Parts: sequence; C-alpha cells; structure tokens
Amino acid sequence: MEFQIVQAFFMLGFVAMAAGALWFFMERNDLKPELRPVATYAAVIAFVAAVLYYVMTTVVQFPLGDIGVEAIRDTVELRYIDWLITTPLLLVEFGIIVALAGAAKKGFVTKIVIADLIMIATGYLGEVGVPGAPSTIILFVISSLAWFYIIWQIFQIDISNGPEHAQRAVRIMRLFVVIGWAIYPIATAIEQFLQIGGADLALAVSIAACIYVVADVINKVGFGIVAIQAAKVSSGIGEVAPSAVTADPVTK
Repeated sequence: MEFQIVQAFFMLGFVAMAAGALWFFMERNDLKPELRPVATYAAVIAFVAAVLYYVMTTVVQFPLGDIGVEAIRDTVELRYIDWLITTPLLLVEFGIIVALAGAAKKGFVTKIVIADLIMIATGYLGEVGVPGAPSTIILFVISSLAWFYIIWQIFQIDISNGPEHAQRAVRIMRLFVVIGWAIYPIATAIEQFLQIGGADLALAVSIAACIYVVADVINKVGFGIVAIQAAKVSSGIGEVAPSAVTADPVTK
C-alpha cells in the first residue's frame, strides 16, 4: 500500500491528541480555581484536534484502505477547521501565562487572535490555489506577514518583573510560536516546490501531511504541557512548604 505510512501518521495524531486531552483534563483539579482555565483550554484544544484527526483517519481509510492522493488532499479542509478553532485558543492560553508573568496588556490577546485568523484564512486559500500562481504567492505572503505580526507582538511584552517560572514558560511558548509554527509554512512550501519541480504528486502531498501531523502534536500537546506546568507552580504544587523546612524533625 503506497500510503500506509501516511495513514499511520494520521492515527498517530489522533492517539497523541486524545491522550493529551485526557491528561490535561486530569491535571485540571490540581490547579487553583483561578488557574484551571489553563488546563481547560489545553484539554479543549487537544480534544478538538483528536476529534478532527479521528475523522481524518476515516477519510484516509486507516489502516489498510486502498486510497489515492485525493484522499490525502481531502484532509486539508479538516486540518484548517482544526487550526481555525485551536490556534486562537492556544493564543488565549498563552495570554493567561503572560498574565501570570505580570505582563498582561489590554488588547494584546485580541490583536494576536485577529492576526491568527488572517494567517489561517489566507493560508488555506493559498494552499488550495494553483501552485506557483501569483495569487497563491500573494496569499502565502499575507499569511506569513500575519504570523510575523504575532511574533512581533509576543516579543513586545515585558516579562522581566514576573515570577521566574512564568518567565520561563513564556520564553518557551514564544519558541513554539516562532519555531513550531514555522513548520507549517515550511511544509506547505516543500509541497509547492516539489509540485512545481515536477516531483511525484503523491510524494509531495504525503511529505507535507506527515510534517503537519508532527507539528500539530508538538505545538498543541507540548504547548499545553508548558502552560500547565507553569500553572501548577503558581498553584504551589511541587514547592516545599516553609514549615517542612523549619520544623525540627526530632521530637523530644
């Protein structure tokens, strides 16, 4: 079967997202009530992705369906529905951790969410367009500019006065947005260039699909883990109580 590896990658995406959603939900009660939205957002993001990945596995007829390249291409709309729902939630989750670092600014989350929606919408229109066409290139540029605007915004916030654990979380989550999100346009560009260069269409589409799955798992599950870890520290989990340090272990 020509597409068995790609089919397996879609199932891998479903399993990873489902496991992540379950773990995030279980972590929720360990947090202070005011910080539980961090775990809720992480669980919802992973759950939405798991549902859509499950639908994708049926589209590509996992595990042994005899499919063609069109079946892989039919997952594009589902993938963008996923991103349209989950990436704004990721940025809202990021905003909560920024607030933990004492760097919340009015309108910050709204600005980056609007830019994200522009990025996703133009990215979709560019991906379904004709490879190499001027309109496709323009849409790709607009999508990239929206992403650069998000990056610019998240590096404008001053986290230097926040708790160290929150500062560390924000720095790591910035890297997800810069490096992790860069994987998507790179995958799209690879697919476009392979097609323009006359490479096998099935190969080009399959490589991009597998890269997308890996990027999704890293960016959704990894992002959530970092956010919840910061929320747990802010909730006092893992910290040694002062009484435990000062108490005399010997009872007389």
